[in-house]
Amino acid sequence: MPTETTTPRQRFEALDEQTQARWLVPAEAEFCEHGFEKASLNRIIARAGESKGRTYHYFADKGALFCATLERRVRQCDFLDQVSEAASAPNATGYWLELGALCARLTKMLQGDDRLASLLRTLHRESAAQQSFAEPLAAIRGAIDDLLVAGQSIGAVRDDLPITLLTEVALNLIATVDRWFALNGSTLSEDAEAALSQRAFLLLMAPLLPSQFTEGISL
Repeated sequence: MPTETTTPRQRFEALDEQTQARWLVPAEAEFCEHGFEKASLNRIIARAGESKGRTYHYFADKGALFCATLERRVRQCDFLDQVSEAASAPNATGYWLELGALCARLTKMLQGDDRLASLLRTLHRESAAQQSFAEPLAAIRGAIDDLLVAGQSIGAVRDDLPITLLTEVALNLIATVDRWFALNGSTLSEDAEAALSQRAFLLLMAPLLPSQFTEGISL
């Protein structure tokens, strides 16, 4: 029987977690130390103790390795699962409380995880890193879209604008806030960063709230 064709990504995802870590742990160290453009795939391969042939069997290029490295850390945050929990809130109050709590948890996590913060800084600073992470970003976009649709169904999110527009607004605000904290968070105390994170969450809420929450505001 003919062998089923698989992609490097599929072959890598079929490996057990311990084997995956042989590449991802040294890759994380390299990207945190040098960023994306200056990171060396050869150094990563040497640190992993692997051959080039075996590495290219699982990764098409350095971008694919960066994507797998950051995606692993994002999964460890359970971000998408926590977004799904917020989407299942029974009412508008619970919806926004869940999202506010998620924002606080992510802020605290970044405060205690220098490696993840470094990877996110690289993602925001370097366009090549952003391009390599396009597929996971598309999944995050889909999760945000579903979250807003769920919010509309319980009156937590406005329904007088197209959902695609609301998703764009939310994603751009999230990216802007995330970029600012990734680049500036290290200059803040934990208390100051937590307080700013709460205010930034209110900034995100504002354009998404239903019209009854913004009545009386004139342009």
